Amino acid sequence: MIGERSLVLVLLELALLVLLGPLVTGTIQKLKARLQSRQGAGLLQPYRDLAKLFRKGTVQADTTSGFFRSIPVLVLAATMAAGALVPVIRAGPPAVPLGDALMLLGLLALARFLTSVGALDAGGAFGGMGASREMTIAPLVEPVLMMVVFSAAVVAGTTELGALAAHRGTSWILGWHAADFLGFAAMLVLLPAETGRIPVDNPDTHLELTMLHEGMLLEHSGPGLGCMVLASHTRQIVTLGLVSALFFPAAVAGAGAVSLLLGAGAFAVKILVLAVYLALVESSYAKLRLFRVPLYLGIGFVCALTALALRIL
Repeated sequence: MIGERSLVLVLLELALLVLLGPLVTGTIQKLKARLQSRQGAGLLQPYRDLAKLFRKGTVQADTTSGFFRSIPVLVLAATMAAGALVPVIRAGPPAVPLGDALMLLGLLALARFLTSVGALDAGGAFGGMGASREMTIAPLVEPVLMMVVFSAAVVAGTTELGALAAHRGTSWILGWHAADFLGFAAMLVLLPAETGRIPVDNPDTHLELTMLHEGMLLEHSGPGLGCMVLASHTRQIVTLGLVSALFFPAAVAGAGAVSLLLGAGAFAVKILVLAVYLALVESSYAKLRLFRVPLYLGIGFVCALTALALRIL
């Protein structure tokens, strides 16, 4: 039986997610460069970019309201709060009730909503375009994520991520059913959309015809932009951690240093595998036209709905 995760362990896991978020982005960028026969930037380049942004001053448009300056902090706070709900080192519910997978999805949706509000508040054309496109894709992604969570919760009888991971335990390797394969397939389809990557979005472009998330960040600068970029790094690793908790939990018992290191190492390996998957997808496919994105996300919807139906029936 896996015990509860103490508040200190939860905070340690949150710090690990925030610290490793930029490294995951750097790893994906490096893998993409190698797959495309380029040298590419170093693995630590995202950390250098964040340090540069936090040292710069802030430039704010005259059309923005007073709420605009607080949006980056709120987005980062919502994303970090979502990260606190993801079991990283150990499975099991937290000793202090913090929330479940539905709250995690709600916090990620809140961060997306605040980002869109900030883009609209500035009154720029690019920001409004990016916000409208983001809000078009969000209703296609969030219900599918909820159905995947529900398909796992039907068996475990709870929506708390730590309890879900503990319920699967070490038997997840041999305990996969058709619903698990379909749910995992749905998450593989949704990962590029939720992390803002090809074929849904392109994180490396600033062209008005292709950018979604980047278009909403153009009016931010300095530390505010640094908070938004750090939030996007954290959101990416939180999403990967959600996949890990639902399908590949690390059921490491004990509270010793060796157990904690084993849990952290297992989590790093799983995140690396998912990062390689994202890099392969980005290097193998072109960005879809906006009107083709619903057809692509519809594949994930069908897989998630079928997985949920198999669990219920």
